[in-house]
Amino acid sequence: MPAWSLEPDREMRLVCAGGCRTSHDWDEMTLIDLKEHFTMKIQEVRTLVAGYSDETLRQLVSEIYKRLPKKVIEEKQIDSLLQNPQDMAAKNRLVRQKELPDLDEVCWETEKFIRDAREQYYSVPNQVIHKSQRPKWRFVAKRLYKSLIDLSQDTENVLETSRLLTELYKVLCEAYRVYLFNTTNPFASVGIEKSEFYSNVVSVIAQTALPEQWIKEALMLTLEPTVTLDHSIGVALIEKLKTAPLKEMAIAISEQLRKQNTVPTLYRSNRRYYLEQRNNTLTELIFMLHMALSEKEAAIGDFKSHYKDSAAETILYVLLRQLFNYREKELWLREYELGLQQMLQPHHNLVAIYTHLKETGDFPQYF
Repeated sequence: MPAWSLEPDREMRLVCAGGCRTSHDWDEMTLIDLKEHFTMKIQEVRTLVAGYSDETLRQLVSEIYKRLPKKVIEEKQIDSLLQNPQDMAAKNRLVRQKELPDLDEVCWETEKFIRDAREQYYSVPNQVIHKSQRPKWRFVAKRLYKSLIDLSQDTENVLETSRLLTELYKVLCEAYRVYLFNTTNPFASVGIEKSEFYSNVVSVIAQTALPEQWIKEALMLTLEPTVTLDHSIGVALIEKLKTAPLKEMAIAISEQLRKQNTVPTLYRSNRRYYLEQRNNTLTELIFMLHMALSEKEAAIGDFKSHYKDSAAETILYVLLRQLFNYREKELWLREYELGLQQMLQPHHNLVAIYTHLKETGDFPQYF
């Protein structure tokens, strides 16, 4: 039985970021530990405490209260909040409603933006979007993104904002290969790092479902046929998998997806290419997940068994690039020299790195 296949209450405690604490653990919790928990975004805090038992939450509130300075307690009306939580929550909800954009309006505008983009109204002559307005798509996309992120802070909006953020992310991914906007780098044009966008989408998705479901959705976002995996996306995903059981669950789901490798109808004309791309994306993710669990040999073994390319030199190149990312010098040298024994002709970049490693005992600054 996988480590994450447990009774529901036990599973929810395991999936908490950093590992959930029981009531017996709080006496040993340092002030530094507590501060680390409060450097998170509010969505992350909500996700974190969602799995805590009632007793753990009572202990947590008591410990937090004891650590608050008296001035903060008075200024923030903490005593009133504890004595009348419903009244305080209602006041905060009214404040948020005044500050947040209108949900229906943002949803309508986001759906229209996505629809117009896929119709190529921002990239080709048409009568729907005036020529002078087409270059402004990037400002519209960024504003919608920020509005949806803000709206997602209200739990009542999470399901709808999760759906629209996911679709907005997908349409920007599609723009890498389809001429939807006048750019070859849509995320850079919008002014948001792709990994940051992905990370925030996953944070919202994680509030809408149990771990097995949201992890699968997060993995599926990395498999958009219009995008190849870059290391930062894998890192962003793994940062959301706070515990070993979550990482093990992600490996299991990735392996299932790799076995069930399919391609959307839209891409059937290039079916072989996209099947290989999806397989390799999942294989690189599984590699990264094994590395995050310190299962280095499992990572290398799975990669060499499942990564596909007609050229063995390319497979070696991608493996060594991954090992370079993790600064695994001994494993890098071992796999490079195994490639030489198999009569492979490594890329000149690899030759240069190998020479540098042998001469200095360390990697160069860049791959």
